[in-house]
Formats: sequence, C-alpha cells, structure tokens
Amino acid sequence: MDVTYALLGEHGIVHLLVEQLTEALDRCSTLGELRAAAEPLAVTLLGHARIEDETLFQPYEKHTGSLGPLKCLRHEHELMDQQIRAMFRLQDMEVLREQIRALLDVTRRHLAREEEVMFKAARDAIEKGELEHLGHHWAEFRGVMLR
Repeated sequence: MDVTYALLGEHGIVHLLVEQLTEALDRCSTLGELRAAAEPLAVTLLGHARIEDETLFQPYEKHTGSLGPLKCLRHEHELMDQQIRAMFRLQDMEVLREQIRALLDVTRRHLAREEEVMFKAARDAIEKGELEHLGHHWAEFRGVMLR
C-alpha cells in the first residue's frame, strides 16, 4: 500500500475527531468535560505527526533535497504540538475553548495542505515501490496487517 493513501485514511479519522470536538465545544460545561472531549484528537494528532514525519516527510526531503512544502507543514506540526500541550495546563474554561478553536483551525488548514499538495508532491518525487515500502513501515508501526 502506498503510504500516502494510508496517511490519507488516517486523515479521515482526524476529520471525524475534528467534527466531534467542534460539536462538543459548546456542549461541555466543565474543564474536565472539555479536556476529555479534546483528548482523542490531541492524542491522534501527536501520533499522526510522528508517523507522518517518519514515513513521508523525511523520505520526501531525502528525494527532493529541499524542504519544498515541508517547511510550512513541519511548522504546523510544531504549532499543533505546542497548542495541545498548552491545552492541558489551562485552568480557564474560555481560554481553553479559544485554544481548542485555534487547534481546530490549524488542523483543518494542515490537513487540506497535505491532501491538496503534499501527497501529490510525494507521489511525484518518490518511486511507487518506495512509497509501498513506506506503506508497509506505516502498517508495521500501526499494527495493521497487509497482505
């Protein structure tokens, strides 16, 4: 399996978690409820960024010799990481809501950039056989059995 399609599948889950958290933002009435609502997206984003860097960003950079679209995408990964870590230290409900809204905005933009630019750029720059090898690495990391 081509790693770009595996990562695109993960994006489907992230989009679902973004939608769920967006809906929960106004429904949650305590810090605990809001943190519990944000946790699935937070954990998913941190894990996704790590495997994405390993199985896509680093190989793309190796093949192209340049950062290309990676500079912005890596910056967004760092920004999301900082936002997530800050969310769980905040004690003010409205500040936490704003932090979550900011995370949701960055996440939506980031996913769109990868889906519209990065995945195609990677398929253009990296040979199909290597993309499939990277897909097997992704599957091993995720515990997914591929034929």
